Amino acid sequence: MGPECLVRVVASMTIMATEKESIPFSSFFSPAEVICQIPEKDRDRVLLDMLRRLAQQHEIGNIEDVHAAVLERENDLPTVVAPGLAMPHARLDTVDGIVVAVATSQTGIVYDPAKPDNRVKLVVLTLAPKAAVVLSADLTATSSPCRRYIVSKIPFCVTSERGAGTC
Repeated sequence: MGPECLVRVVASMTIMATEKESIPFSSFFSPAEVICQIPEKDRDRVLLDMLRRLAQQHEIGNIEDVHAAVLERENDLPTVVAPGLAMPHARLDTVDGIVVAVATSQTGIVYDPAKPDNRVKLVVLTLAPKAAVVLSADLTATSSPCRRYIVSKIPFCVTSERGAGTC
């Protein structure tokens, strides 16, 4: 199994703009919004680091308020959508468009304190305007070997001097 699995998953993630048109999910973030091999293991701190990264690139509003909104959503219903993959999100009045941050972890992030052994290695954080269209990520179309590849291989990223990287 190789990197083509990751490419397939990211390529399959789209934002439905209209019935006839879709936008590749990968167009919503750049290497500047990616944190590779984040050393932090606590979900709340990882999300805060990701929001700080987003705030350097986009106007997202007060970081503490946005963090509280994301945590409220996650505490209500955690968004671990597949083994090792979490997709937290929040709809906000403070953003004009969809913004995305990505973080990877080699050792894993304790995303649910009740399940400390079920660690997340890939976090895709999405902030959207309250009136935004819905994200459709069809991970069920991706085979189990690809999901296992993502969880096991994603953390091996190349980072730049600024900490941004490509995976």
